[in-house]
Amino acid sequence: MKVVLPVAGAGMHLRPHTYTHPKPLLPIAGKPLLSHIVDDLIQAGFSEFIFVLGYLSEKVRSYLLSTYEERVTLHFVLQEPRQGLAHAIYLTRDHFAENEPFLILLGDTLLQVEWNLVHSATHTLVGVASVSTPSAFGIAEIGENGRVLRLTEKPLIPRSNQALVGLYRIQESAALFEAIAYLLEHRITSHGEYQLTDALDRMAQQGIPIYALPVRYWLDCERKEALLEANRTLLDKNPPPLPTDYPHTVLIPPVYIPPSCKLYRAIIGPYVSLGEGVEIQNAIIQNSIIGAYSRVRNLLLRESVIGGDSFLVGRESALNLGENTVMEL
Repeated sequence: MKVVLPVAGAGMHLRPHTYTHPKPLLPIAGKPLLSHIVDDLIQAGFSEFIFVLGYLSEKVRSYLLSTYEERVTLHFVLQEPRQGLAHAIYLTRDHFAENEPFLILLGDTLLQVEWNLVHSATHTLVGVASVSTPSAFGIAEIGENGRVLRLTEKPLIPRSNQALVGLYRIQESAALFEAIAYLLEHRITSHGEYQLTDALDRMAQQGIPIYALPVRYWLDCERKEALLEANRTLLDKNPPPLPTDYPHTVLIPPVYIPPSCKLYRAIIGPYVSLGEGVEIQNAIIQNSIIGAYSRVRNLLLRESVIGGDSFLVGRESALNLGENTVMEL
């Protein structure tokens, strides 16, 4: 089964990092976000991928070719202009035989699911998870036996708390492309874009069976806080070996530290991922991601995402304070 991975978005909520790096290539737990997704799919038995590119497309294409070209089959489609997820999926239609089933997984979504259910299904599936703020997501209304009754994109008054998590196993691909073509022809948009949710709802209203597939966990890496949560989750899932060649530094696992890093009189961890060539001196770093070849001195950093080639220097102080002193530095 082929996999469509839409990675065209500009990642506006992750600026300033996405001014220079596409969101799928932002580093988490030792490798780009997109690599975690593709590696999980390969392990789950998928071997042919269609990437929908857009923002900073050449960077994404170059990375994927250099990393995966010899391991799996890669195809690329360019989405210009970017008009929504349904439009992105419609651009891939020539890569499928008539009514060929396929999988869609958003390129910024980390999740855990029973992949054997995806492979063995004979009907369309949509991944879902319970959320506390359903109006911020596409929502599925689910009836008996898990069949989806309605799908709505970011409803003002949600009738369900079951959010669409970005996983779609499409059985009736011809019906999906026809539904998207209808949206495009009649210029039917939600929130200014052509939504896959609307196309799937059209299928459901036509009587095509769509079923909900609950996921074990789901991380939508759209903002800094979610990026750090993903870093924590991945480091917990596969704790890297702890380096032993930093005698004057305290390492609190789990942490990811490449051999090229230089650490002096530092406390690193927990939940810290460093890029290649990072130098840290007289600093405490916790729950943070620091990009390649950055330097950090004399600082306490928590809950931080630092881009590559950055230089952060705090202020050293020599103090002589008496009793009952209160000072903020």
